[in-house]
Amino acid sequence: MGIGDRIIQLREAKQWSQKELAKIAQINVSVMNRIEAGDRPVRGEELSQFASIFEVSTDFLLGRTDEVERNTVDERQHFLEKIQEDFPEADLMFNDLASFSSEDIQDVYDYIKFKKSQKRK
Repeated sequence: MGIGDRIIQLREAKQWSQKELAKIAQINVSVMNRIEAGDRPVRGEELSQFASIFEVSTDFLLGRTDEVERNTVDERQHFLEKIQEDFPEADLMFNDLASFSSEDIQDVYDYIKFKKSQKRK
């Protein structure tokens, strides 16, 4: 399975059209089409960008591994620790933060950070 096939697989799993992915990646739709078809190689910066968009390793995209290395456990723990460190009162506000998903924990962190920055103005 080539990089184009892996991008298609990941894109379809998110139920995105090729046009939507091209917009997210900030590349031309015709370029996106050629990448997925295997008619155009993926440049280094594009490879990193696709890995970030899909939250997978570049090794997975390149076919060096079949392991989809999503690091959600570490990411989740990272944001839990940041919230506890930066906003110790947050656990009281959100009642059992540890039961939230990684995305929810990151959203809570971003929201608290945003609200705190508004107070300073």
